[in-house]
Amino acid sequence: MGIEFKHNGRLWRADTVDEAVALRRKLEAEDQAAFEAGEELPYVYREQVWTADTVTDLLKNAGSLQKRFLRTLADGGKITSEDLVVRLGLESEVSLAGVVSGLSKQLKKLGVKPSDLYTVDVSWTGKNKTRNFGLVNEFRWAAAELGWPEKWP
Repeated sequence: MGIEFKHNGRLWRADTVDEAVALRRKLEAEDQAAFEAGEELPYVYREQVWTADTVTDLLKNAGSLQKRFLRTLADGGKITSEDLVVRLGLESEVSLAGVVSGLSKQLKKLGVKPSDLYTVDVSWTGKNKTRNFGLVNEFRWAAAELGWPEKWP
């Protein structure tokens, strides 16, 4: 049984979950490279969630730790939950869960799913679980048009 997903208006197929994840990451990396090169990005593969208004509403209404969480993710790439705890000056991953929960409540008010803002990839090494967070490119691009994070307090 194959796995299907849409990206840039096209239906993509993969035979396994690993292949689907790898393909999706490749396509998103290509989108990021195009964005960085100043190319126009197609938003046809899903309804555009992030507009100037939704970005502004989120950034104005989010709490200070939630904003720091987003800024930390904006630094690029994936970051582990352990690193987030340190960089945000939190006591534990339970505290991080509280930050994420509060952010989810803000997103709900906007009618936005957390998966439209950030991703969480979970991996296991033996009995150890690692969570890697990343900011969704569509949010990053819409926010960049507003000068975020550089021009925002």
